[in-house]
Amino acid sequence: MKCRVFFTAIAAAMALSGCGNEITHDSSQTVSESDSETVTTSQTTATSAAAPTTWEPSLPYTAASRTTAAKTTTTTTTKASETAAKTTTATTAATTTAPKPKPASTAATAASAPAPSGNDKTKPVIFYGAYSITHLVGNPFDLNSYVSYGDDTDRNPKLTYSGYVNPNAVGTYNITARVSDASGNYTSWGITVNVVSSYPSYPSYPASPRISFADFMKKYAGSSRRYGIDVSQWQGNIDFKAVKNAGCSFVFIRVGTKYGSYTLDPYFKTNLKNAKAAGLEVGVYLYTTDHTQAAARDSARWIINQLGGTKLELPVAFDWEELSNFQRFGASLNDINNAYSAFKSELAKSGYSAMIYGNPMTLNNMWSASNKSTSPVWLAHYVESTGYSGSYGIWQQCYGRIPGISGDTDFNIMYTNKRYK
Repeated sequence: MKCRVFFTAIAAAMALSGCGNEITHDSSQTVSESDSETVTTSQTTATSAAAPTTWEPSLPYTAASRTTAAKTTTTTTTKASETAAKTTTATTAATTTAPKPKPASTAATAASAPAPSGNDKTKPVIFYGAYSITHLVGNPFDLNSYVSYGDDTDRNPKLTYSGYVNPNAVGTYNITARVSDASGNYTSWGITVNVVSSYPSYPSYPASPRISFADFMKKYAGSSRRYGIDVSQWQGNIDFKAVKNAGCSFVFIRVGTKYGSYTLDPYFKTNLKNAKAAGLEVGVYLYTTDHTQAAARDSARWIINQLGGTKLELPVAFDWEELSNFQRFGASLNDINNAYSAFKSELAKSGYSAMIYGNPMTLNNMWSASNKSTSPVWLAHYVESTGYSGSYGIWQQCYGRIPGISGDTDFNIMYTNKRYK
């Protein structure tokens, strides 16, 4: 579908796209040649968003590695045996001069955080924790480029790490990363940084056989179930009559994408018209990076305008997947949930309903329990049997071939005894 992602502990780098609001980054760094303890802090700053409400996390973070090009604010604090000195010089976020090695036991104490204060007791969420990083020798090391994190209320949680990494020397380095919010809550984990002379090559595997839609329906046959697809410009010209005759009963059509500005899917109007004419139940989705209520309301109005009064049998899905280097948005998790609530409210004014789309990691860690309980959920999980324990009405289970479409398309199961619209 939109941006299919497979989460592993060591994942390939993902290219980043723009976001809904303008984001500004400042860069600074301290360089020390002392043999004392070193803590490096990376932080991304951004414009403010709407005031948050309550966010309820359900499961711990899931970690994987990601590479981004975002700049950061970096400060290194060096503690001597008796006194502390702190120096800051302006430079680019990518520049790093490695301090001299120090005992691991000493460095481990340097990233201590204050006790949580106030009513906020929720730890930051680590979306991609990069338990193992492969870093090319000679390139400046910036941990903020490899991890993704966010917090329920703090729009700019701080990333620090303790330990020693020399980006100019091939070797294996062990560090401890920590993300802290403004209330003193923190999440920490260990990372192995492998500085290499060249990136390893990985074997290529032949593409696995594509399942047919008929076999898909047979494999997942059951009561209170219907079967459908989701499409965008990547499916090209579609014969929706052939799709319907193959046993498909519904389709979600991409209306477009929004990375700050809108891009209408060039096949949307044709797909909408032909799918309706073929007798399929239709829903639509927008791939978006909205993280303010104002932006999300505007998105809802844009979708309504593109629909031009066309009635939908299924909801409008809010497809928020840009979690690689989430901190670049300068948004809290509450901001995302509030944006969705505004999106849903604006659609309702014109008689349309909204739906949350996400994989288990985003559903568990980004979406609030209140939003998930009051909206239908479209689960994306490409496995034989999902372990996601939350409620969902539609499961995007795999992709394959169906008559009427020349290439691959996603296959979905609708549970009519659950909330799906």
